[in-house]
Formats: sequence, C-alpha cells, structure tokens
Amino acid sequence: MGEDLAGKTILLWAEGGLGNVIQFARYATLVAARGGSTGLTAGGSTPLTTGGNVVLECQPALKRLLATVPGVSRVIGCPGAARAGEWEPPPPFQFHAPLASLPRIFGTTLNTIPAQVPYVSAAPVLVKHWGRELKRIKGFKVGIVWQAEQATWYGRMRSIPLEHFAALARVPGVSLICLQKGFSGPTAFPLTILADLDGSRGAFMDTAAVMRHLDLVITADTSTAHLAGALGVPAWVALRTPGDWRWMLDREDSPWYPTLRLFRQSRTDDWQGVFERMAAELARRVA
Repeated sequence: MGEDLAGKTILLWAEGGLGNVIQFARYATLVAARGGSTGLTAGGSTPLTTGGNVVLECQPALKRLLATVPGVSRVIGCPGAARAGEWEPPPPFQFHAPLASLPRIFGTTLNTIPAQVPYVSAAPVLVKHWGRELKRIKGFKVGIVWQAEQATWYGRMRSIPLEHFAALARVPGVSLICLQKGFSGPTAFPLTILADLDGSRGAFMDTAAVMRHLDLVITADTSTAHLAGALGVPAWVALRTPGDWRWMLDREDSPWYPTLRLFRQSRTDDWQGVFERMAAELARRVA
C-alpha cells in the first residue's frame, strides 16, 4: 500500500533554470498533502501515499518567493550556490525527488495539470509599498520584460530587442513600466523605471508586489512569465518560433497558467508581427 510519510522529511531539489523551478514548485503542495503515487526515491522505489515535511532546495534568488508555496516547511540554497556562500546542507531526509520529475511521479496529464493559482504570494508590506509608488502612474499600467538571461545561447534566443515594445507605448492610454532587472535606460519611448527593484528587498519580491498593481504584464519567455502565472496575474508572453516545449504548439493559452496568453511568431525572428498583434489587442483592451 506504500509508505506513510507522516513525520518524514522529503527533499525536493531544483532542476533547470529559475522558470522551471517556479513552474514545478506547485507540486510541493501535493507532496506535502499526500506524496506521490510512485517514484519518490526512498532508498529504493517505495511508493508514497501520505503527506510529509517538505524541504525545497533551490537557487538563492528564489528562496523568499518559494517560501510562500503552501506546504513548504523550509527552503534552502542549492549546491550550485556554494561559491556565493549561500548553500545550506539539507536536514536529514527520508525521501527525495527532483522538482521536474514530479509531473511524472504524479502521473500528470494535460487534463490533470495542477493549475490552481496563485500558488506563490507577494509580501503584504511590499504590496502596500508599491501600491503607493505606482499610484502616481496614470493610465493602463503594463509591466514589460524583454530579456532572458544572457549567459547562454538559448536565453539570448528568447530575448526581444527592446525597440519592438515601442509599438505598445504608442497605444493611447498605456503606461509602460520596466520590470527588467538592472535596466537604467535610456529608451526611445516613455518607460517608467522603478528604483531598487528586487535589489535590497530580495530577488523577485518587489516584482511580485508590483505585479499586483499592474493591469497587464508583457514579457519574453523568461522567469517573469512563470512568476506572473504563479501569482495568477494577467500576462502576455511573446514566443519565438520554434517555441519552448512547455508552451506546446498552436495554442494561445497555457494549461499550466490560466492567466497567461501566448503570442507566437508566425515565422522565425518575426518580432514585428508579434508586437503589431499585441498593440492591436492592447488598443482594444484599453478603449
């Protein structure tokens, strides 16, 4: 019948980039509630049937955010953070699994994806702080991100030249707000830059709070898309062709994130067509 997880500790460890970890962190709640049906390693291949104590091991940038996932008892830094002095040895545990393997362990199908959102939350004090800051910005507030991580060819491939966002800035009544970490300008179109975004208050935490006050997020295929989806805020994701596996094919929605809408290139490198469609749809939304 499987092994009882009551009082046991399960280590779930990060696999892949920041977006991957945000996407699959939702399964920590299922593990805490009842465990997986098969496949969590327990010194062998013992099936699991009931819940337990969940320790989540992830990149340090995600620690504060993923501490808000229901069912997570503790979040620790992964071994890759050792050079920065942010690795923490895990406590004794009886079971473990990589996050990205949990859909298989739970037997997830297209129709059973756990898509209840939000499953992360913004800090109330930061939501209040950014509410005051953003009150001065008029119009339909759109947060934008155009660049994925630049250390790999795949991140560079998913990034979008900033000039394409000018089509959105030309829509009457729209105010664009920069969510791109570390960007300080200048730009050829009006763009509000927020001071100390995700700086002194922790990675992703300011962005999560800001998103609560936006009418829409428009982003490249990067961790910001996953953050918006996990928070349950409306977001449009600009996808190159061919797209990443998680966004599937020929659909404008995502079964993983109910509040996301996908805008795909009709042909490789045609960002202009993507943003013309976005601008037209945005004009209908604002009107």
